[in-house]
Amino acid sequence: MDTDLKSYYWKYLLEIAKAGALASRVPLSTTRVGELVGASQQTASRRLAHLEGLGYIKRIDIDGNKVQEIALTEKAVAELKGLHEQLALLFSEPVEIRMRGKVTSGIKEGRYYVSKYSDFFQKNLGMKPFAGTLNVKLLDERDVRLRSQVEVAGGTLMRGFTEEERSFGDVFAFRVKVSRDGDDAGLLPAYFLKIERTHYDKSVIELISPYELRRELDLVDDDIVRITFSPGG
Repeated sequence: MDTDLKSYYWKYLLEIAKAGALASRVPLSTTRVGELVGASQQTASRRLAHLEGLGYIKRIDIDGNKVQEIALTEKAVAELKGLHEQLALLFSEPVEIRMRGKVTSGIKEGRYYVSKYSDFFQKNLGMKPFAGTLNVKLLDERDVRLRSQVEVAGGTLMRGFTEEERSFGDVFAFRVKVSRDGDDAGLLPAYFLKIERTHYDKSVIELISPYELRRELDLVDDDIVRITFSPGG
């Protein structure tokens, strides 16, 4: 989903889709769109222009510019599907979630940041983490979606702070277990971190643990690991 798209625009995309624009372009005046979303004609006109500029809709004038038709673009459909997935996760029954990914070396800043948050981890998570992170590149889009499902389930929030005029962002920690792929007997406790300020996209998970995971699990780059999340545990 587009994190830069303000939430009130979802209502516009949803109402246009409900009017039939998922299948084809549909005749919709700005006045009618305003009625559907509960806004004035002027506000609807401005926001439709913004959506068109961002590539979410196409507007076609027909019959001498007297009638306007609106079509949703592939970008808009993808946005609505993403919203649907997020809502489905919120209302689905919690189940054990297993993600798979490849071990990767990262950019060598994990030790520094773990040291900065160490007191927070000990206070909020009840464990002293190894001085470093294990970075895991999720294998595919399915695993990235599973990550989102874990995040929706809720984690432990550690508020950001400022130190010597440098700001450190909020961090959410989610309790998981980590093992080499296929080795359920070798599960080790860990937390995966959702970091407000990070160099990585959602395909990379940063893990902390009281154990040095690379050594304990005998891991090298490109080894496959499994990350298991159990609701309530």
